[in-house]
Amino acid sequence: MFRYWYVNLEAPWRRSVVGFDTWDHALDLVVAPDLSSWEWKDEDEFAWWQGVGIISAAEAKAIRAEAERAIEAIERRAAPYCDGWERWVPDPGWRPLTELPANWDLVE
Repeated sequence: MFRYWYVNLEAPWRRSVVGFDTWDHALDLVVAPDLSSWEWKDEDEFAWWQGVGIISAAEAKAIRAEAERAIEAIERRAAPYCDGWERWVPDPGWRPLTELPANWDLVE
C-alpha cells in the first residue's frame, strides 16, 4: 500500500573508494499520495544545524531552494510524480541477501 511520497533532500551521491558518499540535509518533504498536500519534515533539526554552524545561511538557502523546486514539480505533477511509481511493487520472487558476495569489502 502506497502511503506517501518522501522527498529526501541530500547532496548528490559521489563515488568513493568504499562505495558512495552523500550528505543528508535533514530537511525533507512528506507528500500525500494524491499530491494534494505536502509538509516539511525535520524543520527543527534543520534550524538547529544552522544555529550550531553545521550549515551556513547560504547552504540553508540553497537547500530550501532545492526543496522549492521539488514542491513546484509536485504541484505540476511532473516526473517522477506522474510516472506510476505509486503503483510499483517489488517482484515477489526477490529475496533478501543472506550473505555478502566474496570480497565485497576490498577496494581495487
